[in-house]
Amino acid sequence: MNLRVITAIPFIIIFFLFGSCNKDYYSVGIEIFDDQFEDLKVETFPIFSYQESMDKVQTNNLSNVHLGSYNDSFFGKINSSFISQLDISSFQFFGDLTQDQENNGSQLNFINENEQLKAVYLDLPFFNNTNDKDNDGVIDLYDVDPNNSSSDSDNDGLSDILETQAGTNPLSADTDNDGILDPDDPEINGYNAERQVYEIDSIFGNRNADFNLEVYELTYHLSSLDPANNFETFKEYYSDDDFYEKGFSGRKFYDGKVSLDLNDIPVFFKEDDPSTEDIDELNEIDYFETPRIRVSLDKDYFQRAIVNKEGTEDLQNPSNFNNSFRGLIVKASNFSDDLYMLLDIFNARLVFEYEYDVYNNNGTSSELSDDFTEIKEKTSIIPLGGITINLFNHKDFNQEITNEINLSKENIPSKKLYVNGSKFVSKLKLFTSDNSISDDLMELKSKNILINEANIVLHLDQNIHRENYQYLPNRLYLYSYNNGEPIEDYNKDFTIDYEVGAVNANKYLFGGFLQYDTNNNPTSYKFNVTNHVSNIIRHDSLNIDLGLTLTSNIENSFVRKAYTSDLKKVNIPDASISVPFPVALYGSNIDENNLSNKLKLEVIYSEY
Repeated sequence: MNLRVITAIPFIIIFFLFGSCNKDYYSVGIEIFDDQFEDLKVETFPIFSYQESMDKVQTNNLSNVHLGSYNDSFFGKINSSFISQLDISSFQFFGDLTQDQENNGSQLNFINENEQLKAVYLDLPFFNNTNDKDNDGVIDLYDVDPNNSSSDSDNDGLSDILETQAGTNPLSADTDNDGILDPDDPEINGYNAERQVYEIDSIFGNRNADFNLEVYELTYHLSSLDPANNFETFKEYYSDDDFYEKGFSGRKFYDGKVSLDLNDIPVFFKEDDPSTEDIDELNEIDYFETPRIRVSLDKDYFQRAIVNKEGTEDLQNPSNFNNSFRGLIVKASNFSDDLYMLLDIFNARLVFEYEYDVYNNNGTSSELSDDFTEIKEKTSIIPLGGITINLFNHKDFNQEITNEINLSKENIPSKKLYVNGSKFVSKLKLFTSDNSISDDLMELKSKNILINEANIVLHLDQNIHRENYQYLPNRLYLYSYNNGEPIEDYNKDFTIDYEVGAVNANKYLFGGFLQYDTNNNPTSYKFNVTNHVSNIIRHDSLNIDLGLTLTSNIENSFVRKAYTSDLKKVNIPDASISVPFPVALYGSNIDENNLSNKLKLEVIYSEY
């Protein structure tokens, strides 16, 4: 049985149980199979659409950070950078000893470790997945048959699962490139089976493009509490809080040309194991880091600013540290081609590689004459965290968008809808343009009806997208425009998509998914708003304005602040800001040549 059907069964049962508590639904439930319900009626009702532009959106501490530049012939250009503090909440000390032990220890092995940096790296990991439905060691992206562990992705006669178990490469017929195919090769050399192939799913544009990356010291103090409100509420930071442009940048830590390397990064052992005399572990790989941007920063500065401050008040807690070292500004420019990246901020970090002195008693604790001091190497990590801010700069979008925004300010419904999480949202009014009870709505409310289904259908503007569907958002989101909160159809949808690797796929009855025609071309988006419309018609609920935007995570109903182009403060869904690319849809005020694409509300109902 289809998993979605299984998941929906409890939802349907719950619906009718709750319905039985309501007089209207109770009577309908008894008579649902009566002859009088055989004739379903389908009607379409008007929706009035309005376009809004956001001057800025709240972007502190999003689930990812954006870095890059992307240009669209209609929607214009977006440039993104970010600012971040460092999070020392889990940091303890460098080396093996605390500074107090180094300074005041009475034991011989408590010595001054003299930690000296060899290198400091900024690590900015990409988002990736390793979904492997059949657990054969080959991720679904590269698996010739993701549902069959006996498939042979490299067509060398050995199944993927057998190659994984044997330690050969299931994606190469000749793992060690010695000219002998794996089935006939008695010895495989130079291949590390610990290496992982990743699907990098957070990079858009030309992955071969290069760009200039700049990393600066932030000199502006980012406060977590708002001084304008007597430090009683959390401070909000916005997409235009570009402290570099405002003059709050200090030392330049890095300035250089970068191109992406999407391979994993080997990390070597820091110590040689004396028990393995024939093996030098210093030349052996300990583990691999996931693909990332890694650049080397000014180690002399970080030696003075952080390592040498071990044991001081500056490193005692995050508050003290953020007063001392206020953060990083990360910018990118001069792209050779469009390249836009969503980076995993929760795993971004500074990596400190250093040497330090260690007291070695040579295995004789009572004999001091053979004791000596040796130098060891170690790596310490300080994550990026605390406060992070995404910075977005949108410019040069088509004049048609500006026209729709200006007309909407005059309460004239829009011909088109333009939606982008950090710049454009749309407002929808059902039945009427002024929230009054229209004749259509009055007539429906006067009838004894059961709303079997109500859908909002939004058609793609194919002229704008011109069959370039590569970055169309997979899902849109409807919410209460007035407060940013979910509508009832969202709250009552408990469906879960259990398919391995499914992303942003739950609450599929509520919908909002991109729809396709028989040729697998995208055509529209569709929402099920049955509960919302039923409440308006049958229970005199307010016919509230609906907001339309994108979503990267349907389970995230958190709300953020934003300011529209006329500086009106509004609430928007948090999950919309993480989706970088826009979509163009037909609105309500369209010409006669496009009537079939007109934004509409479809209602299927039964009279009783």
